[in-house]
Amino acid sequence: MERQGRCQQQVEIIRSSRMEVLSVDLSKRLSSSASQPQQEIALKIQATHNLTILMQDGSEQLLSVYVFHQEEPFGDPGFNPPLVSFPGLPLPTLTPADWLDLSDAERLQSNASAFSNLPDYLAAVRRQQTELSPQAKELMRQLEIARVHCLGLASNLKIVMNLMGVELGPVTPAEPPGLESAFRMKLFGYRICRLYREWVNRCEKDMALLATRYPI
Repeated sequence: MERQGRCQQQVEIIRSSRMEVLSVDLSKRLSSSASQPQQEIALKIQATHNLTILMQDGSEQLLSVYVFHQEEPFGDPGFNPPLVSFPGLPLPTLTPADWLDLSDAERLQSNASAFSNLPDYLAAVRRQQTELSPQAKELMRQLEIARVHCLGLASNLKIVMNLMGVELGPVTPAEPPGLESAFRMKLFGYRICRLYREWVNRCEKDMALLATRYPI
């Protein structure tokens, strides 16, 4: 009887140990499952931020190459026409206070909207420059690279929004203007190239801030 009692006690200890192991293992799995979305968001934000950093150099090169292929007054030191907004492509500039007041959803929405429309505007500039500067092969290449980068960035931003549960709001479609004079086409292209650069800089700043809120 004593031996039987000891065996029963050992069986209970083994069962108890197994239950503890199962409990700890389940706890770890639940904890890992809960942190997975957060980690996935952080990784996608970091990848998106890295893309904006890459695009910053390209946006500077594009503007420089664009100005190089235009006639005066575009290359003059004092030439600095004000930026204007276009349908679906507002000005990216905000006061520091207004920028800090933006919510994560507002940051993502504004960038997703801008970079969803920039490909159409950059494509319009490329078509116009094909007529105005048919020999400017490097300019055409830079405009196409910028267009493709915008498509990739817009896709990344929408993925981040989906992971964060942020619903994409209505996006005003791009409406490239129909311009007749060469100067007006050149001015339009100049403004789009500048807006592209400014939106890239704005997005880099926004994604850098989001990366601090969702660390890897």
